[in-house]
Amino acid sequence: MMDQQNLEPTGPASADSVASAAPGHPGSVENLARELGLTLGDQNELTIRRVKRGKNYSFVRANGRPIRHTGTIKRLHSMAVPPAYAEVRYSPDPNSHLQAVGRDAAGRLQYRYHSDWEKVREQRKAHRLARLVGALPKIRRNVSMHLSGDAPTREFALAAVIELIARTAIRPGNESYARLNGTRGATTLLKSNVTLEDDCLILSFKAKGGKEVRKECEAAKLVRAIGILRALPGKRMFQYRDNSCNIRAVSTTQVNAFLREIAGIKISLKDFRTLMASAVVLESLSRISPAASARGRRKQVLEAVRAAADELSNTPAICRKSYVHDTIVTAFEDGILERFAATMKGYRSQSKREQLLAQVVTAAAA
Repeated sequence: MMDQQNLEPTGPASADSVASAAPGHPGSVENLARELGLTLGDQNELTIRRVKRGKNYSFVRANGRPIRHTGTIKRLHSMAVPPAYAEVRYSPDPNSHLQAVGRDAAGRLQYRYHSDWEKVREQRKAHRLARLVGALPKIRRNVSMHLSGDAPTREFALAAVIELIARTAIRPGNESYARLNGTRGATTLLKSNVTLEDDCLILSFKAKGGKEVRKECEAAKLVRAIGILRALPGKRMFQYRDNSCNIRAVSTTQVNAFLREIAGIKISLKDFRTLMASAVVLESLSRISPAASARGRRKQVLEAVRAAADELSNTPAICRKSYVHDTIVTAFEDGILERFAATMKGYRSQSKREQLLAQVVTAAAA
């Protein structure tokens, strides 16, 4: 079976962040794929072409010969690549993780993956979240240390961005979006987007997709840091004074590199959004028992995802697909979360609840 819901305008999964694990590691992509009987392929191995023949299509091998094998033709048709897509190519290997690629009407490459590939991605996401949770104490210590200073140095500004995203889960920010659409994220916020009231930070800005975002955050140390950064000249909120006393704006690339440096592992700012979304859904679903009907359970999950989507200023569909671990939903539907409910209530500290989240996700993904 091919995954007919996984045609998306992103880079091929072989170049995805999940491929960053060391090949020999038990949780590496290679090992996880091998366990499921998959091989890792790339676009160069998609040698079967789709050719228009009147109102229908035929499939042609690299040597120009048409494919006549009924099973192969059925497999290629089962991917349901839209007729409007151009330059469609397929893998001759039914076990390749990357099964097809084509260009949509906008000229963007769209990829089709093997149905079992989502299991690999989900397990890698689970391992990634567990690594983040394990690194959080180290990240928090380093951020706190850098924010204890009084000078608007590069490290001070980068630490402030990490603290802001960790607390609010807003997007990191994209210079192109800010320039072309006027939409903002953490690194591209203007001073006019930020209000300070005592120990409370209030954000008000237009986010990706044109959605108006307003968030309040009680964080005395962050408010103090923002106050120091505001004193720098210029409209941008997150800037720093370099060694030559020049004022420079921070970039998302700089913050991600700094985050990896202080964490000691390969993570990104987006992982904080995944952490918050998954934590919100976990807490919401752990408070209730699964409904008797599948329809009832879907409704319960949707309500939990909507709560997470509100935190991330995303649509429920995007939140569910990109930020919420499938393993949490599976654990809820299987009744596993009920066993964690009492433990969840007993954990007052944020770190303990994060550890429980990692435990649930990794256990369910195993």
